[in-house]
Parts: sequence; C-alpha cells; structure tokens
Amino acid sequence: MEWILIALGGGVGATLRYSTQRFIQQMDVPSFWATALVNLLGSFLLGNVGSWTFIESTMLSFLTIGVLGGFTTFSTFAFDLVKLINSKQWRMALLFTGINLLGGILFFWFGWKL
Repeated sequence: MEWILIALGGGVGATLRYSTQRFIQQMDVPSFWATALVNLLGSFLLGNVGSWTFIESTMLSFLTIGVLGGFTTFSTFAFDLVKLINSKQWRMALLFTGINLLGGILFFWFGWKL
C-alpha cells in the first residue's frame, strides 16, 4: 500500500511543479526561476514535515518521498544550470546555484525550526 501512496504523491507533486512552471511562464519570467521556487518551497516544506513527530510513517512517506519528491527537482536544476552556462550567463548561473543549494538548505532549516 505504501508504494501506491508514494506513486500517487509523486503524481501530485509533479503536477504541482508543472503548474508552478506554467504560472511562472505566464508572468514572462525565465523558467529557471520556477525551478528555484519549487526547490526552495519544497525544501522548506520537507524541513517542516520532516520535523513532525505525530505523523504515521506511511503518511510521512507519501508527503516526503511522494509529494515533495515529485515537486522538487534536482535534475531540472542541473538542466537549467547547464543552459545558463552554455549561454555564458556566468553571474546568473552562480546566483542560481547559490539560491538552489544554499537557499534550499536554509529553507529546510527554517521549515524544521518552524
């Protein structure tokens, strides 16, 4: 049963990520900012949910591995970073990396402490 819940959660998370991407694109903002947004928000939520002591392990797996695993995206971060590097946008590539990596850790910590 846990496998099914994780798969369903992954579908929910991926759909939320896609919706976020589409929303950002409608605002005429580069798509890599949607990647940063979902990674920061997902890190915060993972920190928060991970700190819950009252939640049953199957539901925790559904939320963390499933929903938030499907929502956040390291592979898209890598893809967007390589596109920035290939287009020689060095400062933006560095900023994007810092936001995703250091920002993700900080947002996780804030979520955990909340």
